[in-house]
Amino acid sequence: MKIKKAAQFALLLILCLAVSGCRTRTGISGQTGADESENPAGKSALSLSGVLPADETGDSGAEQEKNEASGEQTKENPEASRKEYDESRPAEIIPGKERTVHGAGEGGGSAAYGEDTERMAAKLSEDAEKPATQTVPADEAEQKGVSEDAAEADSAMTFYSVLLQERTDSLFECQRMNVYWETKEDHVTVFKTSAEHNLILNAGAYDVSARLLEGNLRVDDGWIGRKNPGVIVKVTERNVLGTGVASDEAARKKVAELISREGWSAMDAVRNGRVLLLSEELLEAPHLQLAAMLMIAKTAYPEFFGEISVDHALEMLAEEATGSIPVGIFYYSSQGGL
Repeated sequence: MKIKKAAQFALLLILCLAVSGCRTRTGISGQTGADESENPAGKSALSLSGVLPADETGDSGAEQEKNEASGEQTKENPEASRKEYDESRPAEIIPGKERTVHGAGEGGGSAAYGEDTERMAAKLSEDAEKPATQTVPADEAEQKGVSEDAAEADSAMTFYSVLLQERTDSLFECQRMNVYWETKEDHVTVFKTSAEHNLILNAGAYDVSARLLEGNLRVDDGWIGRKNPGVIVKVTERNVLGTGVASDEAARKKVAELISREGWSAMDAVRNGRVLLLSEELLEAPHLQLAAMLMIAKTAYPEFFGEISVDHALEMLAEEATGSIPVGIFYYSSQGGL
């Protein structure tokens, strides 16, 4: 009788367990049990984007039921292979797996593979450590003359020397002007080994007297007219232009005398207002010669030196070299101020 009652009780217990639907939980929060055999490595079921490897996909309804049973919060990801995932669960990056990067305005992001992931993250993430850099062809870059990120010049001499060279080097041969240089003595020009000849070349122009012999530098108006210079430079005495000169009246009279010479009105330099008077003082020191080069360059190529003030350049160069700012009028241009 006792054996029969024990068997009946055991049978009743089995029936109760079957009705209760008892099962083993298989969540991903580190529980032990039957699910360990399905995930022996203990790896997370989530990739960075919430996309599960193909061999771990299964019925989404069953997964929903499992998560509900474990009490974990779930969220639907329409792009995921499985519909349910817990966005607060730890995830790992598996090399070679598909990942998603996100950025403002990118919605759900776009898939990337391997090294492309880091590149896209740097491009899209606002706090990325690797900023994107745009490179454009040289002919599309804005011509600044001096790079905005260049090292600061250690002197005014260096600054204006580099600026002058960079801008004149950009000239095409057909753009370079022919210059007629006349000394203080009327109708006497310069030789190709002279300092004046080098000033012309360093200003980005050509010297029309470069082929004259050293002993044959006196020319006439006919010779000058045939050269048809684009710029005329005339050196003047200190009482016309120089230290202490307060009026340009004498300089204006000198220009009027020049352009009234026979045949000069037809020259390009006169017709375009490119007649420049320079004080003889500007030939006496390197910093003053550099200022004279800028004056010639701006007279010849105003489109390349439009924003450069030669008055300011002269002041900076002189103050750096001598400790004082020169007082006086040192140049005069028929086109107006430089």
